[in-house]
Amino acid sequence: MELRIATIGRSGQTAQALAACAAGDRSVRLIQAGASEADLADASSLARFISAARPDVLINTGAYNFVDRAEQEPDLAMRINADGPAALARLTDTLGIPFIHMSTDCVFDGASARPYREDDAPHPLSAYGRSKLAGEQAVALLNPRAVTTRVCWVYSQYAETFVSKMIALARARSEVEVVSDQIGPPTYAPDIARALLQLAHALHAGATDLPARLHIVAPRAMDRAAMAQDIMNESARQGGPSAQIRPVLTSHFNAPALRPLNARLDGSAATARLALSWTDWEEALAKSVAGVLARPSP
Repeated sequence: MELRIATIGRSGQTAQALAACAAGDRSVRLIQAGASEADLADASSLARFISAARPDVLINTGAYNFVDRAEQEPDLAMRINADGPAALARLTDTLGIPFIHMSTDCVFDGASARPYREDDAPHPLSAYGRSKLAGEQAVALLNPRAVTTRVCWVYSQYAETFVSKMIALARARSEVEVVSDQIGPPTYAPDIARALLQLAHALHAGATDLPARLHIVAPRAMDRAAMAQDIMNESARQGGPSAQIRPVLTSHFNAPALRPLNARLDGSAATARLALSWTDWEEALAKSVAGVLARPSP
C-alpha cells in the first residue's frame, strides 16, 4: 500500500533530499508544499494544504532559519517556528495524522561536556533557538503523539549549505576564516531523509514505543574549521576552487546571535530504534561537493 507523506517545505535541503529518496521508493507518494501553498505564518493555508493532500503522515521541514537575522526579527521567527508548528500539531492531532516536526541543536546552550541526549534540559542562546524550542514545546503540548526530530550541521548537494558557502568563498578569496571552537556532527541530508521515511513508516504502522524527541545525527563530530578544510581539499581534488582555511575563535566574528560551541547531539537512540545507517563522511562530502560544483557558475 502506498504511503502518502506530505511535507511543509519544498526548497530546503532536507525537503529536496526527501524528494530524491522518495523518487526511488514505490511505497511512498510525496506531496510537498512551498510557502505559497502552505505558509507556516498562516494557519488557514496549512489547513487547506493538509485537507487537499490527505496525507498518512505529515513532516514539517519548513522553518525560519536566519539565525542572525532572528535577533532583529524575533516576532517573525516565533510566528514561523512556534506558531506554525503549533497549528500543525493541533490540526494533525484533530485529524489523527502522525506528525513529525524538525528542530535543531540550537535549543541547547553548548555548555555540556558531552553530546546532548533527548531528555537534557534545553537552554537556547539566541532568538532563533528560543523560537525553535517554543515550537517543540507547542508540538508536545498540542499533539502528544507527534515526534520532534532534532538535526545538526546538515549538509548536502542540495540548496545552500556550509559546503556551497565554502566553495563560494573559495571562488572569491584565497583565505577563509572559520571557527575552530564550535564542534558538531555534520549530517548528510539524504541520510536524514531516509531516517524520516523510516520514522514515517513506523508511525503509520502504529508504533507506540517511539519517544517524543529523537536526535537524527551522524555519529562523527568535528570542528567547523576542520569541516571547511575537508571541503576545500575535496573541491580541489575534483578540480574546483580551494582556499586556505584560517581557524579562529567564535568571538572573532562578534555575530549577532550566539551559537552553542558544543553542538554535538547523541543520536544513538534514533540509530538503534530505527536501524539507521550513515553514509561515510568522505563519500557524502564527495557527493555534496560534486553537486555544488555541477551547478551553473554564479
